[in-house]
Amino acid sequence: MKNLIHTAVVTLLAASAAQAQQAVQWKVSDGGNGHWYRFVSGPVGCFAWWQANAESSGAHLASIGSVSEQSFLGGLLPGATGGFVGGTRSPKSDVNSGWTWVTGEPFSPTAVSWAPGNPGCCAPNEFWLRLLNNGLHDGAECENGTAAFFEWSADCNSDGFVDYGQCHEGTLPDYNGNNVPDCCERGEACVVGNYPMQWRPDESGNGHWYEATNAGSFLTWSDAQLRCNARGGALASLGTQQEDDWVFRSIASDVRCWAYNGPYVVGPWIGGRGASGYWRWDDGTAWSFAAWFSGEGPPSPDPREQFAHFFAGTGPLTPTNAWGDYFDVPVAPSYVTEWSADCNRDDIVDYGQILQGQLGDTNTDGIPDICQQPTCRDADLFRDLNVNGAD
Repeated sequence: MKNLIHTAVVTLLAASAAQAQQAVQWKVSDGGNGHWYRFVSGPVGCFAWWQANAESSGAHLASIGSVSEQSFLGGLLPGATGGFVGGTRSPKSDVNSGWTWVTGEPFSPTAVSWAPGNPGCCAPNEFWLRLLNNGLHDGAECENGTAAFFEWSADCNSDGFVDYGQCHEGTLPDYNGNNVPDCCERGEACVVGNYPMQWRPDESGNGHWYEATNAGSFLTWSDAQLRCNARGGALASLGTQQEDDWVFRSIASDVRCWAYNGPYVVGPWIGGRGASGYWRWDDGTAWSFAAWFSGEGPPSPDPREQFAHFFAGTGPLTPTNAWGDYFDVPVAPSYVTEWSADCNRDDIVDYGQILQGQLGDTNTDGIPDICQQPTCRDADLFRDLNVNGAD
């Protein structure tokens, strides 16, 4: 940061086969219902298969209550493709009646937009609905069943917010990644807070865990580094555009982690540090990507400006997905921790297994107890190459 006057003040069944967009919320402020939706494509599967897929993700095949909701779903369609929604009807019912949604919500044939010639009458087995770009089609159970629309609407703790959004914002814990708050699964009271979040592999992530922490006051990069290390993590290494985008969108854009320091808008410390014009990440990740704010980053007029943080210039207090560099002084109000260690080499990040109770961490240092057992050499206090009473 140049010339700063520093003043101290949310798993798919068959996830390997199915591919999904990022889920999108139909916001209440936009006239929506606050639910979350995702278009998911994969292999040919029947209606029941796709509904099971949705349920395994804490969702259901989308129900449509209005032309506005249908239009929102249509905006998720990539090109001219389409997919199952959650409408079915009884084989014995009239084509214009007997329709139901898998959620049990009322189905109004006049509240949706049908494609020309639909609903048809009365081909065998045409008892399921698909949404294409020209409207709703009734069809056979497996007809063109290569995609579907998922909808998350559950509010298990009845706080007025859809659980999926809270899980993916980190305001409720979802350590097993099933899009259902852990507190609801355990029958405990749900306490809204700031919980670690995983960049999930089924969302093209690296499986690492991240958390943004408001320090309560401005702190130095080195102080932030020590706090991360004390919990078994490191300051976050944003080695790719995708990782940077996810961390900012999911964690670092929280306005509670930003503050004015002098005239500048400053966000969380991250793990980038420089020396002699060369930059590296604190955990050893190769430096191959940067997102410097205009005028920030190397070359710096002062070689001491070698510690990276999110930065938004001198405008309004609005988080920005860009970085600044500055001295190791109390500048940023927060920091982003990343956990990536896999000490037992089971291809699962240790910290997630601790959070899920799969690995013990009795001293709460973010490292599994099993990985801190003394070796024979550690136990050989009297160095005679034998662990015995002398030790």
